[in-house]
Amino acid sequence: MKKLLIPLFAFALMLLTGCEAGEVQRRVVVHALGIDALGDGYEVSYQIFGGGSPSDSGPVDASESTVVTLLTQGRTLYETEESLQLQTGKEVFMGDVELIVISEDLKDADITEFLGYFRRADIYLGVNVVYCRGSAKDIIGQKLNQGSATALLLKGVVESAIDGARACSSRIIEISNALNDKGSAAVIPVISLEKEGGKSDDSTVSDVTLGVFDSFLITKDGFIGEIDENETIGTRLLRADAGEISLQVGSDRGTASVKIDKISIKRKISVSDGAPLLELNIEGIYDLRSAPVGLEENEAVSLAEKQLLWLCGRAYEALKNSGGDFIELGKLLEKYEQEYSEEQKSDYKQAIEGLTVSARAVLKKY
Repeated sequence: MKKLLIPLFAFALMLLTGCEAGEVQRRVVVHALGIDALGDGYEVSYQIFGGGSPSDSGPVDASESTVVTLLTQGRTLYETEESLQLQTGKEVFMGDVELIVISEDLKDADITEFLGYFRRADIYLGVNVVYCRGSAKDIIGQKLNQGSATALLLKGVVESAIDGARACSSRIIEISNALNDKGSAAVIPVISLEKEGGKSDDSTVSDVTLGVFDSFLITKDGFIGEIDENETIGTRLLRADAGEISLQVGSDRGTASVKIDKISIKRKISVSDGAPLLELNIEGIYDLRSAPVGLEENEAVSLAEKQLLWLCGRAYEALKNSGGDFIELGKLLEKYEQEYSEEQKSDYKQAIEGLTVSARAVLKKY
C-alpha cells in the first residue's frame, strides 16, 4: 500500500501544479500603472511582465519584450480596467501592483476618486501613490540603457527617497487617512524623468535622470502648492518621522558630507497667548564621511546641526500659510492641549497660521 502512495502523491502534485500554471495563463498580472488625463476620462498605462513582439496597435515594448506596457482608455478607472481585460482576454490581477503614478496634469483632480478605486480587497493598501512630471505613460514605459524602468526600479527610486527623508511616505492607506478629516493634508512625492542633451558612448551610463526632487501639497480641497527637496526633509523633521538623513554641508573651505542616523525627535506642544508653540529636540548619530582640508570635525558637526535647524525653518515657512495640517499639529493639540483643540473644533487653520517653532539639534559620534 505504501508503494502505491508515492506515485499517487506525485500524480496529484502534477495536477495541482498544472492548475496553478493555468491560473497564471488566464491572468494579466499588473506590476505598476500610470494615470494620464484624456478628454473627460483617463488613459491608463498598465505595466505587465510578458513576452512576444507587440503589434503596431498593441502594447508598447519597454524592454526586450520582457516588460510591456498596455494602454487603455475610459471615462473611469473601472472602464480602463475592463478595457484591459477585453484587450487581453484575461482576468486583470492587481494584487502585485508595486507603484501607482499619476500625471501632474491631474494634480487638480479629486485624488479621493483615485483612492476610492484603489481601496479594494485585491490591492495592497501599502502601495505608494506618487505624481510625476509630464506624462505617466512616459514614466511607466520608459526604456533605460540599463534595461526598462520596471515596477521594481520605480518603486526603488521612490522608497530610496522616502528612506532618506527626501520624500514623505504616500501609501494608499496613509493618504486616505490624512485626507479624512477637515483641515488635514498630505505631502505626495513627485517622480521626475529628465533626458540629458547628449548620450554617453559608455553603455553603462544612462542618458536619463530618474528621481524624486519635490512634492505636491494636497488637501481635501485639492492641490494647493509644492515644496522642494529641502522643504520636504524639513517637513519630515517637523513630523518627527525622519530616521536618517545625508547632508552636504557647505563652508568657506569647501563641502563636507555628513550621514546622520538613528535620529530621535521629541516634540512638545504648548499654547501661549492663543497660539501654539512647537518645540523640537533633534538628536542623532553622525558619520563624517568626507571633509575638505582644514575643516575640523567639530566644526563640520556644528554646521550639520545648524543645517538641520535651517531645514526645519524652510519647512515652517513653506507650510505655515498653506492652510493644511501637513505636520499633524492637530494630533499633538488633541493629545496635549485638549481645551485649545476643542476651541478650534478640528479646523486647525488658525492654529497653523499662528504656529511658532523652536528647534534644537545635537549630534553625537558613532
